[in-house]
Amino acid sequence: MYTIKTDAAKKRVYISFSGFLSYEEAKKCTDETIIATNQFKHGYDVITDISQLKPTLPEVTKEIERTQAHFKNSGVRIGVRIVGQSALTGMQFKRLSGSIGYESVNVASMDEAEKLLDK
Repeated sequence: MYTIKTDAAKKRVYISFSGFLSYEEAKKCTDETIIATNQFKHGYDVITDISQLKPTLPEVTKEIERTQAHFKNSGVRIGVRIVGQSALTGMQFKRLSGSIGYESVNVASMDEAEKLLDK
């Protein structure tokens, strides 16, 4: 399961995941994320909360890479990933982002993510 929210005033996109993510959900999420970020052009921030996401299947990682490539190519300013206690999923996302050159910061909580971006 996933949710996507935007905050136009902060030029920020919030994506939250929980449970297991199917390929169909991942593809739909990527498509919706691309639409959501198009309103900001360059210089927007992304907070992705994967603290409740279970490790993903190989076919889902292709959509994660597509999303991260879009962030990189569309001018994201800062990407922050909330990993909480989910070390395995956090490492998986970090490895994928590194493979395409999308840099993001891992943090433990939403509060920490917001403070980092509000500096």
